[in-house]
Amino acid sequence: MGEQSKRVLVVDDDSGLRSLLAATLRRRGLHVDEAADGEQALMLVGTNHYAVMLLDLLMPVLDGFGVLDRISDNGLAPSPVVLVITGADRSAIERVGAHRVHGIVRKPFDIDEIANVVVACAEIRERSSFETMALATMIAGGPFLALLNRLP
Repeated sequence: MGEQSKRVLVVDDDSGLRSLLAATLRRRGLHVDEAADGEQALMLVGTNHYAVMLLDLLMPVLDGFGVLDRISDNGLAPSPVVLVITGADRSAIERVGAHRVHGIVRKPFDIDEIANVVVACAEIRERSSFETMALATMIAGGPFLALLNRLP
């Protein structure tokens, strides 16, 4: 994988979870940046190209919905594969449908399973313009992840 395709951004206000995700992904050979809130995430997205972004919905300062709104408004190219990680209730998750999101991961989740999904998405992102998530579903699968078949 090229350097850009190996870049992942983990955005979560839970420092323990964020650190655990980042360490697990680094062990899988990915370059990982971390952000504790949406404002930090947007600063990083403005200066780096990410293959995948793991994005919590409920955070202080700027929540995940605000990040999704601003990313959509700015029309990032190439846009990262966005996997929402959340413990939010069903109504909040339903609001995600209005945004360009490739998957939703419910907390709590198995850290190794999510790492497998992120690695698969980064590999697919490198091979194509991410025309479909069907291959990621076949590679990673799992009932914890609802992959949405959306085009970037």
